[in-house]
Amino acid sequence: MAYRVISLRSKIRAGAPLSRCRIRERGAEVEQNSEIVPARPDDFPAIRALCNGFIDWCRSRYGENAWFVDRYYTPEEWAALLDSLPRIHAAPDGEILVARLNGKVVGCVMMQRIDEHTCEMKRMFISPEGRGLGLGRRLAENIVRVAAERGYTAMRLDTGRNHDEALSLYRSLGFQEIAPYYEAPPELRNHLIFMEAPLAG
Repeated sequence: MAYRVISLRSKIRAGAPLSRCRIRERGAEVEQNSEIVPARPDDFPAIRALCNGFIDWCRSRYGENAWFVDRYYTPEEWAALLDSLPRIHAAPDGEILVARLNGKVVGCVMMQRIDEHTCEMKRMFISPEGRGLGLGRRLAENIVRVAAERGYTAMRLDTGRNHDEALSLYRSLGFQEIAPYYEAPPELRNHLIFMEAPLAG
């Protein structure tokens, strides 16, 4: 099943405001040309590229603290993880959703099982060409919906303290900060925020 994307920021280029008419026209264009769907096997090269793009984005965001990114995943661990994505996020316990824009994969989000009642949101990222169109929010909303439909009652996630845009989105979806739910070295834990949201049955 495809989930049409309808969210749109009020400004899309160079900070120029849009008239209501143009917003509606742009929104209709986005709705027609984008969708949120489960990943297909042939999507995984694009998903790998998105995941690697996320790592590069994190290094840029953290600047002089970019060591934190490579400490979270060593290059060897990261390569092994990318190879295992189809397995560790396989349905019904997990899921991978992608955002398509004009047929191209420009975003992804993943879900994996923690226990019978709890799952985890992982690796949500939008490529530069897909930003500003509400795709990140639609990915997050849809993975939350899928988790609830699969019978989970809570969803957790971790994110970096410098990920301001993601933190704002997660809080708007009902996620609240919690204590760490897995063991992490102190030097990493200080850069992370752990969150959880209840899921409607």
